[in-house]
Amino acid sequence: MTVKDKVVLITGSSSGIGQATAIRFAEEGAKVVVNYHVNKEGGEETLSKIKAITNDCLLVQADVSKTEEVDRLFKTVLEKFSGVDILINNAAIGTDKVPFMDASYDDIKEMIDADFTSVLMCSQVAARIMEKQGHGKILNTSSIRGWEHGGRAPVYAASKAAVNSFTRTFAKQVAPKIQVNAVAPGFVKTRSYDNMAEEQIKGFLDQTYLKRWVTVEEIADAFVFLAKNDAMTGQVIYVDAGFTLK
Repeated sequence: MTVKDKVVLITGSSSGIGQATAIRFAEEGAKVVVNYHVNKEGGEETLSKIKAITNDCLLVQADVSKTEEVDRLFKTVLEKFSGVDILINNAAIGTDKVPFMDASYDDIKEMIDADFTSVLMCSQVAARIMEKQGHGKILNTSSIRGWEHGGRAPVYAASKAAVNSFTRTFAKQVAPKIQVNAVAPGFVKTRSYDNMAEEQIKGFLDQTYLKRWVTVEEIADAFVFLAKNDAMTGQVIYVDAGFTLK
């Protein structure tokens, strides 16, 4: 499938992987919907970069961990573009904000809502639209931490493991009209590592066989690959510099 002129909604696309992916789809000729929760400046930056490529784009603020805001997001997209061809569930909190043994119920709920419940709710609304259209693709951002274990971030790891399970399970439910796949990034050079000690970063990268960062552009390429491929569903692709080979 070509992605040219397809409507692509990317949650959490105000920075990092989401921003790079939004720009990459615009380069492929897609109509891109940029979403942000609180990072308005980043959302506007993403939109500005896309507008240098195409004017077929839209910026929508919404907290996709809240049902009413998910509904508003999709309603806004439908008013502008009349459909959704590809949903990329990328919005997430990047790691446990509070050590697990110190985390309150609200801390844990916030993490799960942002990283997993949002995927469920956005996928549910998108699938209803796609079923009426007769086609569609749902792509999820997972993580190497959802593969085997999550280091020192058990809630984040559990959420991403849930994303993997949902990807495979939902793919069965909505086939053959809709394909559901996921990309699981390894250590990607994003702002979340900006304040980390060099020794700690080296420890992460030494766990990979390629001994290097994965770039946001390489993750974006994986999403474009899945969006174009019509023969894959229920798959989780690891773009991790060899981390999962260990």
